[in-house]
Amino acid sequence: MQKRGKTAAGTQRWLCLPCSRSHSLGHETQAHGRLLDRFVAWLLGKQSQAELAGVTERTWRAQTSWCWDVAIPREQTGEVYETIVIDGIRIGSLVCLIARTPEHVIAWAWAPYESSSTWSELFDQLPAPGFVVCDGQKGMLLALRRSWPKTIIQRCHFHVWQNVRSKLTLHPQTEAGQALLQLTKGLWQVYTTEHMQAWQARFKQWETNYGDFVRQRTYSQATQSGGRHWWYTHGRLRSAYRQLQKLQADQQLFTYVHNPDKLIPRNTNHMEGGINSQLRTKLKAHRGMSEGHQRRLVEWYLYSRTEGAKPPRNCL
Repeated sequence: MQKRGKTAAGTQRWLCLPCSRSHSLGHETQAHGRLLDRFVAWLLGKQSQAELAGVTERTWRAQTSWCWDVAIPREQTGEVYETIVIDGIRIGSLVCLIARTPEHVIAWAWAPYESSSTWSELFDQLPAPGFVVCDGQKGMLLALRRSWPKTIIQRCHFHVWQNVRSKLTLHPQTEAGQALLQLTKGLWQVYTTEHMQAWQARFKQWETNYGDFVRQRTYSQATQSGGRHWWYTHGRLRSAYRQLQKLQADQQLFTYVHNPDKLIPRNTNHMEGGINSQLRTKLKAHRGMSEGHQRRLVEWYLYSRTEGAKPPRNCL
């Protein structure tokens, strides 16, 4: 449809280009559009049904029952983005997998769980970006290697810190654990190439000082055949160390330093704080919704964060 002047009453006239017929929107269509705008504003706002002015809760539910079924547009432009941040959030029995740039949401998909196949379905909607920032979920990394093999990965430093902290705790009992925890904290102070080289030198020194310590083994005294005869004495410390070692070997820890002109985020805060926390707040304000209605709220919110999002009435 294309705007084509106005009627004598001042109503906007529209021209259908394929069939060359013109008409103006009737009062009923305009009323539906205004109601849909109000419905989405309520859905994404903080008001409860009881707090809506001029209408009872039962009347509101009756008037807006059709709004839950309005199809939300999801257009893919084919644009190649330089940097994409990806993450998932569980809503009831499903997980919403979301991709966004630092500015806008660009795609989302529903899945029963995070796996390589479900992440691949999301990635297939988009051209491969230059860089992707992620938390390092195993299925996600496998899907990235399959769908976007040339895309460079930056692992979220906050998730790296969380993983190391969960293995070492905040109060490690060994000197090696305390030193590795402080080294991991030092990631937040890495901004330039000089900072990166200094951190890597400290990590090398840690390996020199405690390499033998993390390789210590404990042997079982049992003689039962087929059982495990030994294990690493400091298994959790070794696991934290190996994680940092592998991230460096895969060159996923300092991608933002190697590409200073690309403005690559070093964490997923654009997703965690910019999307997920907002969704949790809105779902809490409307607690008691059915799972289907919760998913509709999520979709309307994500659509509102896309580039060039139009008023809800345009979706009719």
